[in-house]
Amino acid sequence: MAPTLVFLFLTVLIGTSSASHICLEASCSSFIRNFLLQFVTSLTISPLDSQVAIYAYGTTAQTVASLNDGSTLSGLQAKINKTLKYQGSSERNLFQAFSKIQVEVSSSTGLRVADYKKVIVVISGDSWTGNNVIGSPLLTQIQQKFNVVLSVGFGSKALANLNPQLPQLTNAPTNTFFALTVDQLAYVSAWISSYSCPGVQVPTAIPVSTAAPTQSPSVTCSLATLKYDVYLIVDVSNKASDTDFTAMKVAIHDFVAPFTIGDTANSFALVTTGIDSQLFYTAFHNGQSRSDILSAVDGLLQDDEPGQTLNMALNAIQGYLMKPSSASKKNLVYFTSNTNWDVSPTSTMNSLKNKFSLSPLAVQWGSTASSSDLISLVGGSDCVDNVSDKASSPQWLQNKNNFC
Repeated sequence: MAPTLVFLFLTVLIGTSSASHICLEASCSSFIRNFLLQFVTSLTISPLDSQVAIYAYGTTAQTVASLNDGSTLSGLQAKINKTLKYQGSSERNLFQAFSKIQVEVSSSTGLRVADYKKVIVVISGDSWTGNNVIGSPLLTQIQQKFNVVLSVGFGSKALANLNPQLPQLTNAPTNTFFALTVDQLAYVSAWISSYSCPGVQVPTAIPVSTAAPTQSPSVTCSLATLKYDVYLIVDVSNKASDTDFTAMKVAIHDFVAPFTIGDTANSFALVTTGIDSQLFYTAFHNGQSRSDILSAVDGLLQDDEPGQTLNMALNAIQGYLMKPSSASKKNLVYFTSNTNWDVSPTSTMNSLKNKFSLSPLAVQWGSTASSSDLISLVGGSDCVDNVSDKASSPQWLQNKNNFC
């Protein structure tokens, strides 16, 4: 069955960097409108197929298009072009928007029952105002009303100010996507589409044992006593075989597992990179547990495309790097079978090394990744684990001076 999509769309300024903003004013509305127009055009819109409702929230909540309005493509396009407007306010009253949706999204406005999949997507560019949504009975009602709840953080302010909150809106650990710049909106569209397909939804994560396994005797330091920030960047392109991709996830799990994990110990961030890059919510410096990071690693899915957007992935972690941390070291580990980068990441990597004292390591998981490119990226052959030794990559990483 086709999905029913309800969009909450931000009508105030959406920060993309400290120097620029994307908004719904005349000067920049084309970015937002084109994103919505291109997305709805990719769907089959009809009373029997996909329906889309669009809500805006600022000082007040606004119905841009009801489900009845969103039952024809032409009607939906007209609403996007004519009704979606900038409210000229710094307010972002999400609670009011949820209240409006809870009342309005019903059979009287076109909501279908039976086997139609119901998806809600919340797009935010900065912290919310008004009544608190997180932990409220209203949020519980919204989560029960829809089969899938997705959240998108757009811009650097979303990453800085909504990192803990956006994932709490959703109903699965992987249902949050952070997009830093306008050119990533196309990836947001593809991501939403994939989760809107019938039968597609990550189930509730299987609890992971809270006990750390005993570290390998070949590792010379006590991993349990370290206090590091570790940024995992994982290639999910189709360059690795299915078997190799699964083995890589096991290796990452085995690398992380022996560390003591928590705000006063080691914290792990996770970014995947392929045709686009996605920063996962792992409760990084927000009460992170072993389950938060290991469940995310174990649940990684492989793309069916060969892309590699490492530069985007490096930009995605800058919000975390800019925050104060008591970690004694900041380390980056890049697992990859692909160095066919869309943009050279070397300059960005060097900037992060110099600005944040970030220490990068790379694991050449597949021979399709260039060893020389990885050496140039991280700064030396000693910092690259060769593909021939990948079976012992967890211990190789744990033994590096960057970690011990």
